[in-house]
Amino acid sequence: MSFDRLAPATAPGRSADAGGNAGMALFQVARAGTYRIALGAPAWIDVVRAGRALPAAAHGHGPACTGIRKMVDYRLSPGRYILQLTGAQATTLPVMIAHRQKDAA
Repeated sequence: MSFDRLAPATAPGRSADAGGNAGMALFQVARAGTYRIALGAPAWIDVVRAGRALPAAAHGHGPACTGIRKMVDYRLSPGRYILQLTGAQATTLPVMIAHRQKDAA
C-alpha cells in the first residue's frame, strides 16, 4: 500500500518517499537471539516493540546471484514484534525472518 495510507507503528527510521509503498506484519519470537530479516527488494526495515523502533545489530546485502537484496540483523527477546517496511518501490516483495545460528569456528 502507499505510505500515505499507512498508519505506521512508529515513525520510520528514514524518511519515506511520498509515492513509496509500505507495509507491516506481526511476528512472534519464541527464543532469544539474533534474527535476520532478508528482503527481495529494497525497502527500509524497522522492527518495532512497545511503540519503539529497535536498533539493528548488523546489516548487509545478500550473496551475489541470489534474490536477497538486503539483510538486517536484530537481537530480540521472546515476544511480539511489528515488522514495518517503508520506501519500497515494489508493491510486493519477499521477506524472510530467521533465527541466526552461531557462526562455526
